[in-house]
Amino acid sequence: MMTHKIKGKNVTVKEKDVNLAVGKMLYSRLKSAYPDKKILMTRNTDKFLSLAERTEIANGVKLGEKEAVLYVSVHVNSSLDKKASGYEVWYLSPGYRRTVLEKTGDVDKNLFNVMNSMMEEEYTTESILIAKFIMDGISAQVGNLSTSRGVKAEEWFVVKNSNMPAVLIEVGFLSNEKEAALLADNSYLQKMSLGIYNGLSAFVTHFERSRGFTNH
Repeated sequence: MMTHKIKGKNVTVKEKDVNLAVGKMLYSRLKSAYPDKKILMTRNTDKFLSLAERTEIANGVKLGEKEAVLYVSVHVNSSLDKKASGYEVWYLSPGYRRTVLEKTGDVDKNLFNVMNSMMEEEYTTESILIAKFIMDGISAQVGNLSTSRGVKAEEWFVVKNSNMPAVLIEVGFLSNEKEAALLADNSYLQKMSLGIYNGLSAFVTHFERSRGFTNH
């Protein structure tokens, strides 16, 4: 939460409000474009859910044959450096190994480890591709209103326990007065949500044309 002077008035901009606003806008666009697909929000009210609870919701989605699930997490940045600004998209580095398959029955341990590693690499590849599509989508909508900080990889970010391709989007810095004013502007958030949507749409088109993830 940050308070800045915006258009001569002290305005408090809350991260949770920005996240929820962008999430709802994105949800609406996706529901309209893909009425036959399951679009879930882990939070659609002011109620707080822990990161573990949100990941559990995503991991609990039941998939049919030839279906896949993507996890998109929207956040707002902050920094002690008040000049820091811009948006960025993160994916999970393959340096962090997740257990992405459930071991059932008497499965050979070595085979399980190989399969788990292959699935993890596939998720990483898809996450990178989704991140790049989203970055391009945001850049096209936002233009010179904000700057791209690029696609980044980390081992600690909040979707590390998700059993699926996943990305985290930082839409801007609340600690930057100019950017906080943008994040308090509904029209700017619409641009941001449209950029994210366009990126996801581009990935879905790629996914369906290739009839599966990139190495299929």
